[in-house]
Amino acid sequence: MRNIAITDKAFNSSATSSYHLSVEFCERFCSYAILDTARMKYIAFRNFWFEEPVPAKNQADQIRKILLGESHLTQPYKSVYFMYVTPLSVLVPTPLFRKENPEACFRFSSQLLPTDKILFRKINAIDAYTVFALPETLFNLLGILLNNVQFFHQSCPQIDEAMAESGDPSDQTRVLANINPGFVDIIIVKAGQLLLYNSFTIRNTNDLVFFILYMYEQFSLSQEFSPVSLSGFIEMYPGTVELLQHYVKRTVIRKFPKSYTYSKIFSDLARHQYSQLISLARCE
Repeated sequence: MRNIAITDKAFNSSATSSYHLSVEFCERFCSYAILDTARMKYIAFRNFWFEEPVPAKNQADQIRKILLGESHLTQPYKSVYFMYVTPLSVLVPTPLFRKENPEACFRFSSQLLPTDKILFRKINAIDAYTVFALPETLFNLLGILLNNVQFFHQSCPQIDEAMAESGDPSDQTRVLANINPGFVDIIIVKAGQLLLYNSFTIRNTNDLVFFILYMYEQFSLSQEFSPVSLSGFIEMYPGTVELLQHYVKRTVIRKFPKSYTYSKIFSDLARHQYSQLISLARCE
């Protein structure tokens, strides 16, 4: 994985009040993308890859260095979305969710730390809330350095995109796998209904392929007709595409959503790696 910095010559630092900023952060990387909302065109992108995983207690310091060191990030924006990438999340149907006590969603979780901040976001496409945790020091710092920042979990753009693509009742059941450092998010949708959203810890290519094929078995899906769409950092698990294609005939790599246009400087990006960041701007 590599560091990337690209900016279209049309970027205007005095016009950022009409731009949207999306930021994606986890223990292994930080990326951001800037959308010109007047033209619905992405005009800047930056990725920082961390040589070693950044522990939760140090993540606020890490993001502080990035935010204060990037001239693009010190500007005022029309809107700012921050997405924290973590396998620690729960989907709760709206009728069952209690905003006054989101901590209850994690009462049986041993992964939750006393220093975590519990956040939630409604996903209208499935009438449910995603509840997730991030370090409270990180939450507090971002509230200071990013004006009017809104917080999201990666399930928000993933599910929004999956549901938008599965509205046709005649569609085959679809599997979407977004590959992160150390875990994979798997979504199964059919005819506008979410059948599964779950995260699985993975160590290598065999783990990754196993969990995808296991979902095919559990949901009795056709490996000939039900496609699997791959996004995220596939390259961290060499041979994944070739191995999956041996079992699932319709294995495809995700691209950027067609609802936006992109500067020519985006043409060299591995688009599947950053598709959830690009999709974040459409979330509510």
